[in-house]
Amino acid sequence: MNAITLRVKGAPGFRVDASTLLPSALAYLSTDELTRLELQGAGERCALGELFDIARADANTPSLLVEGDARWLDRIGAKLAEGRIEVHGDAGDHAGMGMTGGALHVHGNAGAFTACEMQGGRLEVRGNTGDFAAGALAGDMDGMSGGTLVIHGNAGARLADRMRRGTVLVAGNAGDFAASRMVAGSVCIAGKTGAHAAYGMRRGTLVLFHEPRIAPTFTEGGHGFDVFWALFTRMLAREMAPFATLDSRALPRRYAGDLAVDGRGELLIAKR
Repeated sequence: MNAITLRVKGAPGFRVDASTLLPSALAYLSTDELTRLELQGAGERCALGELFDIARADANTPSLLVEGDARWLDRIGAKLAEGRIEVHGDAGDHAGMGMTGGALHVHGNAGAFTACEMQGGRLEVRGNTGDFAAGALAGDMDGMSGGTLVIHGNAGARLADRMRRGTVLVAGNAGDFAASRMVAGSVCIAGKTGAHAAYGMRRGTLVLFHEPRIAPTFTEGGHGFDVFWALFTRMLAREMAPFATLDSRALPRRYAGDLAVDGRGELLIAKR
């Protein structure tokens, strides 16, 4: 197996689709084949060697490292099933789209639709993400349905829209309509949220550190989730520092809803 490093030469002036750059597929290509590998651009095709300096080394598992500002490189890690991808810089839109396994780490910012329709694996963003992270593509009914998305910065609007399963953790703030139309799964936001949090929520759990404006279609109350809360806070504390301040013995205030859609989700306002 090979560990492949791609060092950005310079921005090409158009957006490039990186969905074919999967570690398990690239590991069996020669350096010459890698250099000539064609990527789809905006209305044109370009060779991998025109965009990156390529290096490789032996490794036990297939991996890919992208070094440099690659905010023009879309769909990094799309459909990733195994192996590891790291981006030391910014990534484009649709990072980790539909991934089912493996790990994708972005040591910078990621664009819109990060982890959209993700099914498994782990995606970690050290910076911020754009709108519709862990959401659904336009016209699709299902957002994220498995795996873990960890955002150390801020998330844009419509975070976890139509989410069906999995875990989303945000250390910073989130935009409007966080967890909108959520069907199942867990979303935790340590910072503040924009307007209409949990709009149209049917099931699932949204944990917030800062109380938003609670819609009248949510009702306060509920008990009997102390064991769940103790286990959940223990998991959160292992993930990132902001969640380590949660008191597992102090139960959060609980709201159920969204009753406008006969929803049975829960909105938990945590105490620290």
